Amino acid sequence: MMICKDRKWNVYSTILLIQAFHSLKVWFFWWLPDTAASVLFAVISILYLQVHQFWNFKDIRRKRIAIILLLLFLYSAEGNINAYIYSLFSAISLLPLVFLKLRYLIDLLERFQIVITAILAVSLLFWIGHLVGYDLPSFSITYGQIDRGMGLETQYYFSNHIFYLVNQSWMFTTGLVPEFMRFCSVFLEPGYLAILMVFLLFVNRFDFKDRRNILYIIVIVSTVSLAGFLMSVFAYIAHSVQHSRQGIYGLAFVGILLFFSLDFFKEYNHGDNFINQGIINRLEYDDTTGTIAGNNRTSVLLDDHFDKFVKTKDIWFGLGRKTELEFGVGYKKYLMKYGIFGLTMWLTFMLMMARIGWNYRALMLFVLYVLMFIRGDGSMFWLGFILVYIGGVVQSKYILNETLGKK
Repeated sequence: MMICKDRKWNVYSTILLIQAFHSLKVWFFWWLPDTAASVLFAVISILYLQVHQFWNFKDIRRKRIAIILLLLFLYSAEGNINAYIYSLFSAISLLPLVFLKLRYLIDLLERFQIVITAILAVSLLFWIGHLVGYDLPSFSITYGQIDRGMGLETQYYFSNHIFYLVNQSWMFTTGLVPEFMRFCSVFLEPGYLAILMVFLLFVNRFDFKDRRNILYIIVIVSTVSLAGFLMSVFAYIAHSVQHSRQGIYGLAFVGILLFFSLDFFKEYNHGDNFINQGIINRLEYDDTTGTIAGNNRTSVLLDDHFDKFVKTKDIWFGLGRKTELEFGVGYKKYLMKYGIFGLTMWLTFMLMMARIGWNYRALMLFVLYVLMFIRGDGSMFWLGFILVYIGGVVQSKYILNETLGKK
């Protein structure tokens, strides 16, 4: 894809990329708090509204998307006036992705892939060195705070090797040494990184002539993410269905590959390997929970609260600050906080963005976003994910138009 050669756009796109990678919790931006970042990026975007060639404010549909976005953030604000001001700035910092002209959105997505491919390639190279015993110098680094019932404490502990992080939170929480380390590059969590790779693979149409897609596959495997594994299978099936004549061979190949891979890793080293322990074992049914072993994004206590919650009138508008929720992530926690009304607003926002392309691939991107939300609600408003989502929607529209034009 051709990169736009415009000096003003080069500067502003760099700012948007910094904002995207800050949202994705890249370690070298941890020094900038989310509150300060939202205000900073919102102010910069407001200043850039003067550069008229970047924006499309005439599209009525996009104006409606912007209104839904603002209402969604204001509805989710909790606390005093400061909370509403922060929510307003957070929404404004996302508005550029709504109003940017389509060619700039596609260009921004391409620039994003160039940067993240470079980061992952270097990071993966040094990570392989780490696995075989050649470590870079490191220092300790922490991120976030959480209340586990005994007051605020640090949420994440890492050994920082500059080009990759090694999560050492187990030393301070369980005290148990994990049998394998999951790759997270310079990002906070391997699960979110794997899901991001799934989105990029789908946007790139699983074109393995493009070598960066091979890199994305390697990253998904290295993260040992159950969500990344399941979503990548779904994304490939969704991609193949669109090309049923050619796709049936691809689906057959994937099915055979999965069958033999599952059998191989269950038997290899008597099952004592990271694929079997990190993915296959987590797919097995757990009698105590009544679901697969890997479905542990919420606690039993939160599940009990949720079962009671859906039978009350609070289901419509949520509990908000009425009660302190047991720690957990995903649609249950979100629904308990914001109710059906809040969930409907979020789904409306994402669907309206999908309507910019409104074709099969745009709809499948929406489904992938819903699957990510079910897995965990924390990343749903990260600009990095929304950039890939709306960029993929726009790109699917351009590719469809080119195809119809050729016909």
